[in-house]
Amino acid sequence: MMAVQDKAQVDPLNARARSPSFARDCRESGSQSASPGAVDLTVPDGWGGRLAYGISQVGSPPVLALVAMLLTASTLSNPRAWMWAGTYVLCANLIPLLYLIWLLHRGLVTDLDVQIREQRIRPMVFTTVCVGLAGFVLMLGAAPWQMIVVAAALWVQTVVIFGITLRWKISVHCTTAAGVATLAWILAGTPLPLLVGVPLVAWSRVRLRRHTLAQTAAGTMLGLVIFLGAFWLMYRG
Repeated sequence: MMAVQDKAQVDPLNARARSPSFARDCRESGSQSASPGAVDLTVPDGWGGRLAYGISQVGSPPVLALVAMLLTASTLSNPRAWMWAGTYVLCANLIPLLYLIWLLHRGLVTDLDVQIREQRIRPMVFTTVCVGLAGFVLMLGAAPWQMIVVAAALWVQTVVIFGITLRWKISVHCTTAAGVATLAWILAGTPLPLLVGVPLVAWSRVRLRRHTLAQTAAGTMLGLVIFLGAFWLMYRG
């Protein structure tokens, strides 16, 4: 996670984020960060804080989306699956990450974790478009249907998260973790990521004060429902 050293560089569009009314709105919406100045950009002290920080980084949405596509490709006998996985990761992961880094460089977001809810709108719109285009490319190229299902589920998840984020700071980490854990359960037959990995990600987000327990629980349920629903519809058809 990178930091903006000069907080005066934060875009004037975020001026409201420094106002008392915004602090009140953040408390009402469940946000843990009331202003850019309150955003914690440091690695926590103590083994518990460092462990939570490490889990949060490993369990970040871009990393887990990469894992989802690689896991799907590894279960297929089609050698072209790896090419499609790389194509998806480039369009849906790498390009949005580079855009987020650019926003950080311009001072339009305070950190790569985008802890302030209002700052999430711009990168989420861009990410939603990129994830949708990535799935569309897989469909046009006749990629394996399992990969298309995963891409579609990730896009629906991104759209729903974006809609919720307009009003409330749901945990994107937990949504993605639950979705990928459900995918691992379906494709690899192991429930361990769902039973162990997702609770660890949720604990890390609460421990780091990025989210409330309710926000992590809501994210977990959202990811679980979307991926179970996507594969149920596919196998049913």
